[in-house]
Amino acid sequence: MTAKLKIYLAQINPIVGDLDGNMQKILQELKFANQSGCDLAVFPEMTICGYPCEDLWQKKDFVIECQERILEITRETKTHKCAILLGSPVIDLERKKEVVRNAALLIEQGEVKKVIHKKTLPNFDVFDEARYFAPSQFLSSIEFRGLTLAVLICEDLWDSRNLFLLREQIFDAAIVLNASPYSSKKHEYRECTAKNLGRNLIYINQVGGQDSLVFDGSSFAMNSQGEIILQMKEFLEDSAIVEVTKSGKISTSTKQETLSTAIERNYKACVLGLRDYIQKNGFEKVLLGMSGGIDSALVAAMAVDALGKNNVSLYALPSRYSSDESMNDAKKCAENLGVKLEAISIEPMFEAAKFTLKDVSELTEENLQSRIRGNILMALSNNSGALLLSTGNKSELATGYATLYGDMCGAFNPLKDLYKTQVYELANLKKDVIPQNILTKAPTAELRLNQKDSDSLPDYEILDKILFALIEEKKSITEIAKNFDKTLVQKVAKLLHVSEYKRRQSCLGPKISDMAFDKDRRYPVTNRFTE
Repeated sequence: MTAKLKIYLAQINPIVGDLDGNMQKILQELKFANQSGCDLAVFPEMTICGYPCEDLWQKKDFVIECQERILEITRETKTHKCAILLGSPVIDLERKKEVVRNAALLIEQGEVKKVIHKKTLPNFDVFDEARYFAPSQFLSSIEFRGLTLAVLICEDLWDSRNLFLLREQIFDAAIVLNASPYSSKKHEYRECTAKNLGRNLIYINQVGGQDSLVFDGSSFAMNSQGEIILQMKEFLEDSAIVEVTKSGKISTSTKQETLSTAIERNYKACVLGLRDYIQKNGFEKVLLGMSGGIDSALVAAMAVDALGKNNVSLYALPSRYSSDESMNDAKKCAENLGVKLEAISIEPMFEAAKFTLKDVSELTEENLQSRIRGNILMALSNNSGALLLSTGNKSELATGYATLYGDMCGAFNPLKDLYKTQVYELANLKKDVIPQNILTKAPTAELRLNQKDSDSLPDYEILDKILFALIEEKKSITEIAKNFDKTLVQKVAKLLHVSEYKRRQSCLGPKISDMAFDKDRRYPVTNRFTE
């Protein structure tokens, strides 16, 4: 009779540092797996502690606490037929010196049967694993109930040298434990990389928001022909069962999930990042200022989808320059969302500030209005305990078209990694609640009479292409100027350069691109190098 394994995939949402809570989730999923007659329950990378823990991994007490929870899980498996494979930091000896490793542990019937160490430690973009862990010198496999399983931990799969070594080995399936953060093209990257192995492969990924990172789940299984035989849910906890046989067959009876479009995935990532940031940090409610523009309308829609309308408060803060059109658009959007919009005029504070300061420039007057609004919204946040959401997009943050301690105030910004053109794309997904006029009118900050964004910035369709080339593609001004006016490219590049100090003081927001401002793109504030 051909040996066969029934493998349970647990795509869970851990919380960094919540060792007891994560342990209980693991044990609950293990119970389901055991009741389903599974041989092995597989969990993502660093499941016991969440990912990334950053400098918590440098605290020996923290790693020891993780290992103590592993011992508790090990004791729980004594009466289970189902074994468990999960990620955890471990303390190891290397040349008589203690080191911490990123590990996967095979636990079966009350014993840790094998510890697999991560070989390829990512040290780029949002990853700093070389700061925390010692690498393994080799790849590992396990002999388990008649089958040979290659076990990889996240970046191990992405290293072409590892793929070369694996193709030379004989095994029945590869299992990859992942904490792979979302970006707009990440699923396609993963699928392409998995196909390069050319073997049966099970890819289990973490789901959930952690500060600026969003983990999309989207776990899958692939046969040796590169065909996806299982697709799990995006941005939600999920579980599935696959069967692997010694004869080389991999199959599932779990319902195949349909992937969203790229634009829908970006929206879901923003919503999940917002929800988990609020809830994992012990809050329930949020508030934001509604200008009648597209950015605040989209953030309001995201907030309602993330937390429910009863946990969202909306405020309009009109001045002498606020148009009736904008106020009506804000009211209509709030009404569509089922949230009351409260109006608070900033005119008394604006007049008082002007009287105190006497003669001020036009720019100072504009920033003054924004900072008064920020002051009021922060006071409302202090008074209610609701966190303030910022609403600036990536195009604005890139060019400095935002006011420190004004519209940049807030605890979290769902749009931080979305260019203005992407904001329009996502807003069109919510046209059932965002009024048509908001989607089509010219964007304006309304800080002076008849002001338009186009007074200060080029058309967003052009601006975003230049910014994308500068930020995402890291192209030079000379390269970009082959397709755009050189003077314009130089202007945009200068705005990007001189606005670094503002971005350093901006709040967190979910990572959507491959070059987000929070961790991916790192430039010094004091920097005299220019092209």
